[in-house]
Amino acid sequence: MTVLALMRHGEAAMSVPDGARPITPTGHDQALHSANWLRGQGLVPDQALVSAARRTVETFRATGFACAMSATEALYECRGQDVLDEVNGVPGDIAVLLVVGHFPGLPEAVSLLDPTAEPTGFEPGTVVLLDLDDGPVTPGSGRLRGAFTP
Repeated sequence: MTVLALMRHGEAAMSVPDGARPITPTGHDQALHSANWLRGQGLVPDQALVSAARRTVETFRATGFACAMSATEALYECRGQDVLDEVNGVPGDIAVLLVVGHFPGLPEAVSLLDPTAEPTGFEPGTVVLLDLDDGPVTPGSGRLRGAFTP
């Protein structure tokens, strides 16, 4: 795996329970704009890891990416290290991996991977790209490549 795309879910409506919150029409548009930005960078995910929350699954679907998607509870309300652990569970021959998750786990993962990176606000729909070193994904093993907020 060489490129990691970390995407925060699109804007979500209020609902109870939290995991059942759908994305709004604005959230749908945010996901599509971020996906189009990725395509403009010449990047299309080979695989996606997605939090099992409704808003993240809907965000992934709104991107229109046709890659395999795995939804997991491990990415819901997780910390940055949990994101890295989930990424390490993906086969190493994936060229572009998309992770759709939540705040604060995603920005924490960016800070772990590239401690020199300027913090990204991670508003809904934001996507951050990191180039990863070969081998296990560990703190310091990535370099910020770019970011987009719709």
